[in-house]
Amino acid sequence: MGKSKNIQKYSFSIENNVSQEYFFKDILVICYEKKLLDDMSLNRISYERIEILKVQLKYYTKDESSSVMVEVVESIMQCIDYTMGIYLKTFDSIELIIEELKNLSLAYILKMGHDLIKKKTVESKKLLDKIHDNKLKVDNYSYNDTIDYGIPLFFKEYEDCFAAHETPGSIDYQLYIDNMNYIGIEYINNYLETLTLENEFCYNFDIYEINELLKGYDINCELLLINIFELVLINAVGLIICGKSLKNLNINSIDREQISNKLGKLSLEELEGELLKYAKRCCESLEIKNEVLIDYIRNSTLKITSLINKSIELNKLETVFISFYEDNDNEFIEYIDGKKLSNPVFRKLIRKIRECSSIQDKVALIKNNIKSLEDLADMLDAECLFEDEYIICFKSLSQMEIILLSKYVSNLSLENEYEREWYFEFTKYILSLSEKEQVTIINLKERIHLI
Repeated sequence: MGKSKNIQKYSFSIENNVSQEYFFKDILVICYEKKLLDDMSLNRISYERIEILKVQLKYYTKDESSSVMVEVVESIMQCIDYTMGIYLKTFDSIELIIEELKNLSLAYILKMGHDLIKKKTVESKKLLDKIHDNKLKVDNYSYNDTIDYGIPLFFKEYEDCFAAHETPGSIDYQLYIDNMNYIGIEYINNYLETLTLENEFCYNFDIYEINELLKGYDINCELLLINIFELVLINAVGLIICGKSLKNLNINSIDREQISNKLGKLSLEELEGELLKYAKRCCESLEIKNEVLIDYIRNSTLKITSLINKSIELNKLETVFISFYEDNDNEFIEYIDGKKLSNPVFRKLIRKIRECSSIQDKVALIKNNIKSLEDLADMLDAECLFEDEYIICFKSLSQMEIILLSKYVSNLSLENEYEREWYFEFTKYILSLSEKEQVTIINLKERIHLI
């Protein structure tokens, strides 16, 4: 992922002093401190860097203004450095990087870096398309929203000429191991590669089992910022410890007792070794051949070790090795609404939605800005949508959001006598769903208390 594998090939000083974000500038600092480049070369590089900035500013202002805010100049300079760094990261040693800096102009290095950014952007879009087409059928808002709207928003707003170092978009879903050293397209590419690995592991299990596991973790898992891969991996390793089949992901109290007996008296170092052994058996049992995925599972297991060790110390294995949820039809669910937007912010958002020419842009604004049921209902009341746009908007909502809106509509119909267009459109959408989906919505709606 990214170029981290190249960093490991560098000399000691490079490996410990070069960041992914400020690669180009850090390289120049090292070359200056270690006298790897003579003063003439450093002066030339400094001059060419400023000349490139002048050219970029000319393009930025369309040659119409000589006045640019300091913040903009600094940002464009950071973009230039980031773009050149992208190219220099492709070389495996400091010696090769120095040769490039000695023999090539910075303008050429910038062009090569920009070409690589373009290429990486195309590759990342293909990755996202693959993830979108094969995403897990789970009802978790952060997972679905990030794939459907958050990351596509990055590609819509990403500016590779003047802001290649920035990372627009909205990414709520948390990877189990997320490399935050990257920025810009490198971060998105690394994120998508890692999410692909996590999904690939989860594909080995029946989606029903995964959904039951998520509900076992929390019945309101739809609304939580959780990592699906983590929960599946931990229970899978637990089942291997118990010598059970991986066809059913449930772990019961007897299983946890067995796990406790096998792991309870181990030191942290011994526990780590045992868990790595069980994780390897898990990969063998699932016939996983992808070495990159196997390595990711190994690193994830190392991260899991401290969590399991703590749960053993506190005698709370049930918080780590999850049992499926035992449904109780009489249990009520209390829903506390998200933070409502301030009136000025809400009015500004409504104007932006109304000004959109496409329903896709409207939905993106709604998904990325509205976080409360009350704001969602107020937006629908504000006549931002028309005719078939309502159905497209409702289809973009998660099942839990549909259930909450249905509960809200039920209360609305009891309290108000006048008709609202979106109310009838919403009813029409509910009736278009399968009978099973309608029954689920009705049953859960009755158990929800809006706080």
